[in-house]
Amino acid sequence: MKHLLVVRHAFPHEGHPSRPHDPPLHVDGRRHALRLARRLQREGIDRIVSSPQQRALDTAAPLARLLGIRPEIFEGLAEIDRHTDRYRSVETFRAEEPERWDEFVASPVRFFGRDPEAFRAGIVDAYRTIVEEPGGTRIAVFTHGMTTKTILGAVLGLAEVRYTQFSIAHCSVTRLSGTTLSAMRIDSLNETLCAPVRPERAARRPSAGGGAGVPSAAGG
Repeated sequence: MKHLLVVRHAFPHEGHPSRPHDPPLHVDGRRHALRLARRLQREGIDRIVSSPQQRALDTAAPLARLLGIRPEIFEGLAEIDRHTDRYRSVETFRAEEPERWDEFVASPVRFFGRDPEAFRAGIVDAYRTIVEEPGGTRIAVFTHGMTTKTILGAVLGLAEVRYTQFSIAHCSVTRLSGTTLSAMRIDSLNETLCAPVRPERAARRPSAGGGAGVPSAAGG
């Protein structure tokens, strides 16, 4: 039996000057990721896997250090905005292109010019490998909002999910278990194990530090 703890990344640094396409975590996101790692280190995790995107890798890093486990990178865990020029939060996107909001909500994958079946297949293949290959029984999977929604849809037999079908918060944990991907069950959804400090609030405090940022990546 494999137990997956699927973690959405912490708040990224939107508008990062040198990495606008693949930003690291906002300073408050790093603090949130560290708090989460301290909670998860008691979960008996024996394997860590991650999306190749920086915000997921940065979220995995504190737990990897605490447990002494090197994260394995899976391209199939990457978000729909993987090869865009600029990361945009949902709030930024909605403010810049309000006329396209309904289009995004209906199918974020199509909105980003991706094929929903191919996107879903890549995610399913990554999870199948994680679950069915030897190694690890309690596995932390650091990934994104839409990738998490997509694997939940696959477990439930949905061909595609709408943006609003599931709520997946930053640094939330969703638990899946099973002996194979086809036999997976959803044990919990969107657990918030530690409360985040939202970057746009922190930016109004003189002591907050870090760059400007807002939550909820359009891709996730």
